[in-house]
Amino acid sequence: MKNPSVAFFRVSLMSAVLVLAACGTGRSAIATLDSRSDSLTTGKATFIESGDKVTLDLEVAGATPGLHGAHIHQTGDCTAADAASAGGHWNPAGVSHGSADPGHHLGDLGNIEIGQDGRGTLKLTKQAWKIGDGSAQDVVGKALVIHAGQDDLATDPAGNSGGRVACGVIAEKTDKK
Repeated sequence: MKNPSVAFFRVSLMSAVLVLAACGTGRSAIATLDSRSDSLTTGKATFIESGDKVTLDLEVAGATPGLHGAHIHQTGDCTAADAASAGGHWNPAGVSHGSADPGHHLGDLGNIEIGQDGRGTLKLTKQAWKIGDGSAQDVVGKALVIHAGQDDLATDPAGNSGGRVACGVIAEKTDKK
């Protein structure tokens, strides 16, 4: 007969490993969006990794009412007055733009709806994103950009969404509690 203590230990150890694996890295990243192109638009983006998914919470203020394209751009540089320094959409796989395309850009976030008070929120979860692992799917070091107009979700390369009215560099949050 096998030793029941050894069997119990093995089951306990496997359970602990599975629980820890489900917890993910717990990494997070933030971006503070500053106005660009003479707009009043500002915002804050928070990315939280849990398991194999990353959730984005985006809050925007000071924008004109209506739909505005929101994208992650390839370069974490928002120094240009028009945010052109952020480069094009983050698209490591070189695929077509638009959420209707099954292989759309990793940086395609769709549109954020801004109310009459100039505020809007967007929350979405992506399995394809990572935080701080240095891979091609890592959001850290990119820029989050809000555009002046609505993303048509189809036109290459950028959805015909107009100028860049807010921009923020995505940085890993390193303060541990």
